[in-house]
Amino acid sequence: MKVHSSDSISIQRQKIANGNQFIRLIKPCTLNDGIIQLPEILPEIQLNASVTWFIPSSGSGSRMFQFLHDFLKNNLITAELKFFIQNLNRFPFFELLEEKYKNVSVENMEELIDLVEFILFNKGLNFSDLPKGLIPFHSAEIGMTTAFQDQYLQGKGIQATQLEFHFTIQQQYQQQIEESILRVRNEDDFAISFSEQNSETDSFVFNDKLELIVTIDSSPLKKPAGHGSLLENLNQIQTDIILLKNIDNVQHSAKCELSITYWNHLLKYIQLIKNQLIDLFENPSLVGLKELNKMYQFSSDNLIDSLENIDEIRDLVNRPLRVCGMVKNSGQPGGGPFWIEKNGVVSKQIVEQAQISTIDSQQQIMKQSTHFNPVMIIASVKDAKGEKYNLTDYRDNESYFIVHKKHEGNEIQFIENPGLWNGSMANWLTVFVELPAETFSPVKTVLDLLNEMHQL
Repeated sequence: MKVHSSDSISIQRQKIANGNQFIRLIKPCTLNDGIIQLPEILPEIQLNASVTWFIPSSGSGSRMFQFLHDFLKNNLITAELKFFIQNLNRFPFFELLEEKYKNVSVENMEELIDLVEFILFNKGLNFSDLPKGLIPFHSAEIGMTTAFQDQYLQGKGIQATQLEFHFTIQQQYQQQIEESILRVRNEDDFAISFSEQNSETDSFVFNDKLELIVTIDSSPLKKPAGHGSLLENLNQIQTDIILLKNIDNVQHSAKCELSITYWNHLLKYIQLIKNQLIDLFENPSLVGLKELNKMYQFSSDNLIDSLENIDEIRDLVNRPLRVCGMVKNSGQPGGGPFWIEKNGVVSKQIVEQAQISTIDSQQQIMKQSTHFNPVMIIASVKDAKGEKYNLTDYRDNESYFIVHKKHEGNEIQFIENPGLWNGSMANWLTVFVELPAETFSPVKTVLDLLNEMHQL
């Protein structure tokens, strides 16, 4: 049932009044305690599943260049800026610079400001406004490649009989995105589709007194409600299996073979698990469930021991399944895979740092985490009869985020929907597997493009 605007305003206002709903951590998922290792060899598996390579990619490139924006704001030469200028010729977009910008020194403030403005704004490359996926990531034999191009080239290595690509985008850039991908795509290649985050999922905006903010035409101000809103886009995908990863987690085309190998291994692995779950659904037994759970650790003993009959066993195994690839945490502990408790039930969840309370006991558990958030997610979204699950039925609607920002100089706050692989998948069957660090090469700042997996 569609919720009317007045109801939505009241619901969202009350959620903000209630404050952030912190998740109660029990312990981090670690190897052999919530995270398992992939078997090197899998049994022969008949894979006739249709597959979609789903890439959320509507984010802008602005955050990649935050230190450049900071420089324009305060004119301070930071270590990041010096490193950027010293290595300017190593970035793939170096060849797009006008000659006068290719030897700029940090000692010349006027030239430096001119260069940074050329990179960020529409007087030049306009990287600050472009989607991150349209910014050149790599230098290759075919020339510069964007993240859209590299994702497509990597996805072509997926061994599926029916493969499609789907990108969530900002609609105004669709033509540029299509033209970018067309440069690496043949006419008879895989189908590509696009969608935009549904504006009906946008959140209402309130001030610090919980008063609704309105625009100049007296209509309520609304803001996009985070990538959790993309659950609706994901729910429209009709293939059997969906592969998910962020647009910026892609390696140089010469260094992506390992990632492709693991994608294909995970594709067979999830089919193996799905076949076993279907068999358990058709022949339910608590003993069989415990044996399967010992292998894949998708549930807690606490939950399984609470099951009382065959119907409850079937309900547990008949739901969307995801296999999430995790890499070891080589930096500051934060969000990641944890065992959590809610309403007396222990489950495995992917938790963002913002969902963790600042009290000492919870922070200590967070600091013990060993693995990052998922590098790859592979999802099986149809039941034993081949019917698509309604993915919104498996979302935890209370795992929302409260966002605080400024609007026209004033403090504002609004709700972000449960994260796409956090609360939006809270009630899925979840298997965490460990993957090598080489499969994880996100580009959060432009300086990440200087890392080994992005350089030829």
